Amino acid sequence: MVTTSIFVFITALLVAKFGVFNQGVLLTNLAYDVALTIRTAQTYGLSVQNKDPNGSPDFKYAYGVYFDKATDKNKQLILFADSLPLTGPKNMFYDGLEENISTYNIKRGAKVIGFCAGDGCSLDTSINRLDISFLRPNPTARICTNGGTACTMTAYAKIFLQALDGSVRSVTVRQTGQVSIDE
Repeated sequence: MVTTSIFVFITALLVAKFGVFNQGVLLTNLAYDVALTIRTAQTYGLSVQNKDPNGSPDFKYAYGVYFDKATDKNKQLILFADSLPLTGPKNMFYDGLEENISTYNIKRGAKVIGFCAGDGCSLDTSINRLDISFLRPNPTARICTNGGTACTMTAYAKIFLQALDGSVRSVTVRQTGQVSIDE
């Protein structure tokens, strides 16, 4: 009887801890998926061909990833191509006029809870959205907070992701194009 109760207790403890372990693994996988999406935008931005028939040295397409912490948008990220305007400077942020290459839906209860910008930063409630884009031939990331005319360019940003159990992971993007995952 004692042996059976010890076995039942240990089994119950393992089953209870499995949920926490599982959420941690899912959140880490999500963080890597976000980092991979940013890296995909960087690859597209650096690999794009100049399609101007007149041979203009200007590249027409910037590629980027758009994040928003608004309640209806915090469970998705959008990989986009900023092809407008065809002449002049790109705005380098998602404003709905771009071509959506892919929309990634975040599942299993995880969500984007916020962002920060600047060295040594922590969660900043004043930043509502984040756009990270790349335009050939420059491999540096253009990191824009809050989009639109209020877009502030920064050299460093973090995207904070949260699982159902409250655990948090962050993805760090530097202007140099380096992307890393933090606990």
